Amino acid sequence: MQPLTPADPRVLGGIEILGRLGRGGMGVVYAGRTDDDTLVAVKTLHVGGLEQSDLRERFEREAIALGMVQGPGVAALVESGQEADETPWLALEYVPGLDLATYLKRHDPLDAVTGTALGLVLANALTDIHTAGLLHRDLKPANVMLGPDGPKVVDFGLVAIGGAGGDLTHTNIRLGTPRFMAPEQFTAPTSVGAAADVYALGALLVYATSGQYPYEGATPDALGFAAVNPDIAPNLTGVPAGLVPLVTALMAVKPQDRPGLADVRAQLTERLAAEGLSPAAARAHLTERTYVPGTGITDEVPPAKRHAPVTRVETVDHSRTAGTGARTGKRGGLAARTAERLRKVYARPAA
Repeated sequence: MQPLTPADPRVLGGIEILGRLGRGGMGVVYAGRTDDDTLVAVKTLHVGGLEQSDLRERFEREAIALGMVQGPGVAALVESGQEADETPWLALEYVPGLDLATYLKRHDPLDAVTGTALGLVLANALTDIHTAGLLHRDLKPANVMLGPDGPKVVDFGLVAIGGAGGDLTHTNIRLGTPRFMAPEQFTAPTSVGAAADVYALGALLVYATSGQYPYEGATPDALGFAAVNPDIAPNLTGVPAGLVPLVTALMAVKPQDRPGLADVRAQLTERLAAEGLSPAAARAHLTERTYVPGTGITDEVPPAKRHAPVTRVETVDHSRTAGTGARTGKRGGLAARTAERLRKVYARPAA
């Protein structure tokens, strides 16, 4: 955790801001503490992004999407808010530990059993995401946190609500991280569907178990050319032999040739059963091998010493919000105020 700068907020929506966790393309992520002494990750939008409607829509969409997904493999939304003329923010479940990208820079690739367990956890998380009518569209090692309760998918900044199409794809912009993007994300971004997340799962498993990317290229265009070309096979050197047929299928060039998540989960569960592991035991095995103690901020943050209570945001009556699931307050209301507008814009068949 890095110290705050003079320009950083000290409180957002009643959440005490403790320090900086990182900075990304959309904004800064802070460590925060709620009034009940719960640590959270607080994601904000750059001040410059406040004037850019596309970035603001992406941020608002992320708030709504996070509130719609429930599952042990997805970092949960705690609160969201925005006060007049102030930066929008999201408070997310804080997951101590390393992200998968950092872990793989410091450790050897995952063995066959651990890689299979990771595949099942992420397939389950994607199932929860798709069941909520969402597409993640940016599944990659940096967006998988290896926490003490197992891996969790984070960062819904490129999520699509309502399935294929919608949001920024109407401008034909390529959304995603090129090394993990499906061929259709390069060639037909307006028709990207759930199969793109399946492809990303395959590419991620290749990297996690071999330490190598499926395709190499100096530019996004070079990576895209390789991904869309059926004559250029992904590099699977180092991938455990038992996983090669599955990741090959996951990374099929045509979306319709990739297996569905139900099939993927069944195959991975069967492989784990052959190793004597139930899904729960496999998750515990994975956590034991990938969670690195001492890599969180827990030891850096002493217990709170508060002199006055902090106003907490209220929880939305979910029976009245048509499944947005986000929490908001009288002063905030980011997700609640934008949900209906965004749902109309992004209305598509379920993912």
